Amino acid sequence: MTKFVTEEAAEFLSLMQEETRLPADWDVSGFWLAHAQQLAQFLADQRGRIPFADAAMLVGLGGMIVEMAKREREATDAAACLFDRSGGDA
Repeated sequence: MTKFVTEEAAEFLSLMQEETRLPADWDVSGFWLAHAQQLAQFLADQRGRIPFADAAMLVGLGGMIVEMAKREREATDAAACLFDRSGGDA
């Protein structure tokens, strides 16, 4: 389930995705996606209160959270294939 964030937070999410160079059509796990959305919303809410260097670091962190979502999805898909094959042989 995808939560909705403000337009400004969505801009931060877009920046996070651009920084990690994820494919535009990538489907990410809800667990990590929710955390990336929360971080983006925090950055949007705190705009002007956080020094630029700190904000840049948090955007970089957000990019890594999005990357974790990508890797979690890959691992889940690989595990599903394994279980599908095992289930057919039993």
